[in-house]
Amino acid sequence: MPELLLLCGDPAKARNDNHRRLPSAFERAGWDVCRADHDAVEITGNRLRIADRDPDEFTLIWVLGFGQQVTFFDRLQLLEQLPPGRFVTSPHALASLHGKHRWLRLMPETHTSTRPERLLAVLAGGGDWVVKPTAGSYGRDVTLFPAGTATLAGVQALWRATGCGYLMAQRYLPAVADGEKRTLVAGRRIVASYLRIPADGLKANLAAGSQAMATCLSTDEQALVTSICEELASLGVGFAAVDTVGTHLMEVNVANPGGLETLHRLTGRDYSDDVVRAIIDARG
Repeated sequence: MPELLLLCGDPAKARNDNHRRLPSAFERAGWDVCRADHDAVEITGNRLRIADRDPDEFTLIWVLGFGQQVTFFDRLQLLEQLPPGRFVTSPHALASLHGKHRWLRLMPETHTSTRPERLLAVLAGGGDWVVKPTAGSYGRDVTLFPAGTATLAGVQALWRATGCGYLMAQRYLPAVADGEKRTLVAGRRIVASYLRIPADGLKANLAAGSQAMATCLSTDEQALVTSICEELASLGVGFAAVDTVGTHLMEVNVANPGGLETLHRLTGRDYSDDVVRAIIDARG
């Protein structure tokens, strides 16, 4: 019988229920499932061990989420000893693709820097701009600067609040106020989409109070997401969330994308079975 190894964090700290929903879907598909903590990855006698077992015993390994920041890169280096095809999403993809810059060609005009004065010069050029941390999530510290309102003190305050790291300035899309679509993709398939309407006209994250509604993609939106879906699959990503506003890409989440729980609530259908079937089928 095939067996999935699911590496995930503390369920009490989880932002979604993927750690329960997805392994249950694998079990319904006839797989055994072994659950272990992210840090159950070790070297013993010069050999990789995961959850005190030989990783070759597992048919497929799913690293769900990032785990502890302090062990993240060391852990991924250990997992890189295995062929990328052994994973739902490869360690390399987790390290290099979960960010806001991989698909800049599809995104609104974007500027990224660690220098607040450099970004202020961009904002002073006119128009409305959204400034946010490149490593942020759940809508935290996302700030709209309408035309003419940005000051160096304001940008510096946001920069300090985010740990003095990289900040991103993106030209504001007024269509954001009408909603951002989240589409879950798995294997090489589009699974389902829903609309997130921001309460403040800016932050589409449900954690920031946006309203979710069932939706579908337009022809142009579907073409955009399909192209990203194909590229993700070629880069070793088996499951992701693609966030779009019209034909602009906003972000791609490859680590532990939420949405299955929301789709179940909106439609009454558990799409985790569709995700798992697409992942299994993509393996041939």
